Amino acid sequence: MNQKSYRAAIIGCGRKGSTIDMEKRWLVNYDVLPCSHASAYCAHPRIGLVAGVCRTAQSADSFRQRWGVENAYTNYQQMLEVEKPDIVSVTTHAPLHAEITIAAAEAGVKGIIVEKAMATSIDEAERMIDACRSNGAELLVNHPRRFHASFDRAKTLLEQGSIGAVQMAVVTGYGKLMHNGSHVFDLLRNFFGEVDWVCGELVPYGSCDETDDPDDPDGRGTVKMKNGVTAFIDFASGQPFEFIFIGAEGRLVIDQFRDGVALINHEPENPAEIRPWFRYKPKREVTRHFFNEQPVKPPMLRAVEEIVQAVDEGREPLSNGEDGLRCIEVGIALHLSAARDSSSVQLPVDEVYFDVVSR
Repeated sequence: MNQKSYRAAIIGCGRKGSTIDMEKRWLVNYDVLPCSHASAYCAHPRIGLVAGVCRTAQSADSFRQRWGVENAYTNYQQMLEVEKPDIVSVTTHAPLHAEITIAAAEAGVKGIIVEKAMATSIDEAERMIDACRSNGAELLVNHPRRFHASFDRAKTLLEQGSIGAVQMAVVTGYGKLMHNGSHVFDLLRNFFGEVDWVCGELVPYGSCDETDDPDDPDGRGTVKMKNGVTAFIDFASGQPFEFIFIGAEGRLVIDQFRDGVALINHEPENPAEIRPWFRYKPKREVTRHFFNEQPVKPPMLRAVEEIVQAVDEGREPLSNGEDGLRCIEVGIALHLSAARDSSSVQLPVDEVYFDVVSR
């Protein structure tokens, strides 16, 4: 079968676009090389990485040398006009995502991967989606846990009823409620459907550690799903990412420092024993570990494969623009709640121009 090859370019050649692979791997249940957009493109047999766009000429030279591309630019409009790439990654900070994504779609790019958070406001996200649809560009928002084996396994176990009816989720993560929280907002929607309402609080700037960001502060809150699941999220205590799903018959745990998923059930020591309802039967805890088959396919490579298939088939990819919009809507709703003394905020929200400037 004759499959088309695609020309790819990266706009924003910093950490996620180019250099993250050089960092020490320590998040066992998250980081799998290749992690950068550039390395994932280079690993895909049908993609040729042809250009990058950097903020400075020095960075452009470094990108060119590192990835062996002929051209690197400091102006993304010039790159789009000269190189005419088929696929573009937008890996700048969030305030530039909308402008660049819209320009890429209007320039004829057929597949766009934009880093999360997708945009700084609902209005920006809607304009990005409209531009891509109007110009026939497929838009993928890079939520890596959509493409990670541990979370695939967890979703399957939940759907199989391994912990009974899911009652709630408890999630911790490093600070920045929008930037890091967007991982969780997408995961909750992927597992449980749409969000009904939220309530939240923000932690005052300067009260945490060096990760403090006055534009995207730490925070915590409650996210109520329309299917009845209640999620408690904490991006203010400085704890590592951990996901606990609690059901009527057990719980699932995903720990970023341990491979795979832990399934924990409490089983009666003597199932045949009959007791009155007010006397609990003695139970024992049974833990089963589900390790990922090795080698694990890297989430970044899976995201690149997904955008290639979406362009091939003329369909929206997994983790598409609407998914990205709904994620930032949850983050914005939590900010709105914090501004209203942590009162609940119903989704969808009406404040389409309210912005949260994450990095």
